[in-house]
This record gives sequence, C-alpha cells and structure tokens, in this order.
Amino acid sequence: MGASAIRLIIAEIAHGTAPRVIEEASRGVRLGRDTFSGRTIRSKTVDAALTALEGFRELIDGYGVTHIRAVATSAVREARNGDLFLDRVVGRTGIPFEVINEAEESRLIFLAVRDALRRNPAFRGARTLLVEVGGGSTSLTLLRRGEPTHSGVYALGSVRLRQQLDLQRHSLDVQVALLKRYVANVIDEIRLEIPLGRITQIIAIGGDVRFAASQIHEHEGIDSGREITREQFVAFCEEVERLDDEGIVERFRLPGVEAETLGPALLVYRLLVAETSARRIVVSDASLRTGILLDLAEVGVRSSEADFESQVHASAEALGRRYRFDAAHGNHVVKLALRLFDELRDEHRLGDRDRLLLHVAALLHDVGVYISLRAHHKHSQYILDASQIFGLSREETAIVANIARYHRRGLPQKTHLPYVALDREDRLIVNKLAALLRVANALDAEHAQKVQDLRIVRTAGGWILELDGAGDLTMELLSATARADMFAETFGRVLTLRSAVVAT
Repeated sequence: MGASAIRLIIAEIAHGTAPRVIEEASRGVRLGRDTFSGRTIRSKTVDAALTALEGFRELIDGYGVTHIRAVATSAVREARNGDLFLDRVVGRTGIPFEVINEAEESRLIFLAVRDALRRNPAFRGARTLLVEVGGGSTSLTLLRRGEPTHSGVYALGSVRLRQQLDLQRHSLDVQVALLKRYVANVIDEIRLEIPLGRITQIIAIGGDVRFAASQIHEHEGIDSGREITREQFVAFCEEVERLDDEGIVERFRLPGVEAETLGPALLVYRLLVAETSARRIVVSDASLRTGILLDLAEVGVRSSEADFESQVHASAEALGRRYRFDAAHGNHVVKLALRLFDELRDEHRLGDRDRLLLHVAALLHDVGVYISLRAHHKHSQYILDASQIFGLSREETAIVANIARYHRRGLPQKTHLPYVALDREDRLIVNKLAALLRVANALDAEHAQKVQDLRIVRTAGGWILELDGAGDLTMELLSATARADMFAETFGRVLTLRSAVVAT
C-alpha cells in the first residue's frame, strides 16, 4: 500500500527457489495526496482503499492463498489516523497490514535489485548509487562492489512534492521552478551523507523511470537491466518537463494518476544523475514487491544470516569512517564484547539479533569524539540516533545509540529521555549489552589491543574474568574493574579480574 496505488502480487513459493508469479493487480488509491497535504487519510479515500482491498481479498481467496504479507509505506506511516485506518482494513478484509520503516524498505529493495542484477557490472561497481523515487519518498543506497554501505530515505516523493508545493495552483513554468528549487535543497543535505560526485554507476528502479526507459528503448524485458545513456535520459526528461499533466496524458496515453507523478519523479532522478559522474543508467524491473517475495521465499538476505550481517557491518564501518573513528580500537572492542556475550549466553538469554546490535554499538561507541572528547558518549548517542544503518530499523538504531551512550560515565537514569523513551524490553536489552560493552571498552583502555582473549570462570565465591594478553595489563585490569559497576548491577554478580599473561 503506497502513496498512489495499492498493489497485489500472488505467487507460488517453494523453499529455496525463486517465486513464480501467477497474478498481479493494481488499483490507484491516492493515500499520499491526503497524508502529504493534511496528515490525515480522508473518509472518501479510506472507502476507495477498502473497496480495492475487498476486490483483492476475492482474488486471494480464489487462489487459495495460505500466507499473506501486507505492507504499508510512508503514506500510512505518516498519517495521524494510520492506525485507525489499518484497523478498519482488518475489520473489513481480514488483511493485517504491517507499517514498515525506511530501513526495511531499503533492505527489501536491495534484495530485489541484487536478485535481478547480481551479474551486472553496475551492481558490482566501486561506487554505485541505487535510486528509487516513489510517491512518498526517494530511497538511496550506496553500494561498493555489491555491498550496501549507506542507505537513506528522503522526502522527495512525486506525490509528496505535488501536495506540499501545491503545484496544481501554478503555471507549468512556476511548477518546474518550484520543484527544482525544493529538490536542490534536499540534494544539498544528501551530499553531506553520500559522496554524489564520486558516484560512477547508477541503478534506477520505480515505475516512472521504467516508463522513461521503455520510451527511450522500445524493446520489452528489463529484468536484467536496461541501459540508457545519460544524454538519452536527460533529453527525455526535458521533453516531459515541457508538458503539463494533460499534455503527458495525450502524448503518452497514460492514466491521469501516472501522468501526475511522471514529471516530478523524473526531475528528481535527473537532478540526482546530474550530481554524479555516471555516464549510463541501468534501469531494473526490481521493486519493493519482488523484494518481499524473495524475503518470503528465503532466497534473499535473510536466508543467509552471515550475508545479512556483513551488510550491516559494512554500513556501520562506513558510518565510522565518516566520523574518523579509531577502527583498530573499535574492532578490538567488538571482539572482546562479543566474547563476553558468547560466554554469558545462559545469563543474558539474548539472541543473535541482539548480538548484532552489540557489534554495531561496540564498533561505533566512540564516534562522538568527532565532535568533542568531552562527554563524547553523549555525542555518540545522538550521532547514532540520527543516522541510518542499512538493515537496522529505527527502533534497533535507538537501542544501538543507547548502548553506546553507556559505554562510559553514568549509568541509565529515569532523567535520560532517550533511554526512558524505549519500551521495557528494549531497556533491558540496553542494560545487558551496555554492561558488556562497558567492560570490553575498558579492556582496551590504552587503545593498544593488549588483551587477546577472555573467559568467565564461575566459582563458588563469584565470577572471575580471566584475561589472556601480551605485556603489562595493569591499566586494563584497573579500568575494567572500575567499569564493572553496571555489570554487577545488571547481572547481580561482582566481577573479579585476573590476567594470565602470554609471553611476548
């Protein structure tokens, strides 16, 4: 359920194989027009959505579908009455929609593109930008050799732009001028996060850019990627720019809903392309829907946890480099923190997903030093809380930020608003993982990576953390003992430290 349409795809799925699509349907319902202008989905639009979904329900039942995944994006996510709307949907159709966040959208889009273009040179390029301009937002993912290192979702959707700029009130020339000015301002912000000038390859997905590619090259079939040159694309965009909505309908025989989004969407693609040095654009048929199918079929990122984690790690590493972090220290703290996590699995009872959050927090706990060494734990928290790490949801990113916040100095307090804003379960996760990070960070107090391994020894008298290391570990022992306060409070065990020095 997107900003301008609700789309259905029905497929046969066998474990470990590609889905076989057997039915697709789409109904134009302009949820975004309401949300992006008045922040509320109007009753008339709700009725149109319910009618469309009732028709989809008949198709679903007719095929004997056994599993449904229904997702809604920005138009529902940002609507004040989004929850009430989805409650009515369940009541009328029995279809439970999940409102996915920007990180999940980026992950699913990446799944679809990787499946379609994994052998395409553009996908494996040194600096490739994956772009989708939708109705509500523009999704950008920076790829290095096929691995996502950064993802971001920006308020540049074609429906959103029309509504927020109230374009229908203005002449065509004024519409174009307003759009260019607004998009240019957002691109100024994007440049701070993504080095657009160094991009050499562009992969574009989305209905509007696929339409442009089909007009430039009339042959059908672009699953493996249709290439268009920069010059061809710019020329087509300029042709569309000279047409109003009625002119687009007449020239290309498009439905009114699609004609309204074509101009704003292509302008966003065009201005992004202009920022890069890419000479060609690879246009793929991949979509959020195909990403969802691949996820359900378990042939995507989730099918290989190591694969998924490597992409999260790459994105976190890229964020660390942006803030000039001490990579050697960060990676060593990761090693020690994860050893503690594994040694204490029967105590903390957390899963592999939580282990991944600890990994990211341990790697990036010192990024706040980029702002100031003083109170850098607090700077780390708000840097991480404001960042997007590929594969992590907003909720998970908030947990990571809080874990990093408590790697030093004070323990969590009721006056710490970012901490108390978490729900009870997430606060428990933060307490457990921050307690481990606090000790792990102290064990590399001199940033010299002297502690090489550790183990927990359980005795009748208490717990002993035994260290294997090289050189004098006095500073590490003193620092870790001082930082074991949160560990004792969280796990109810006083931690005694001792070293078993390895000869150098």
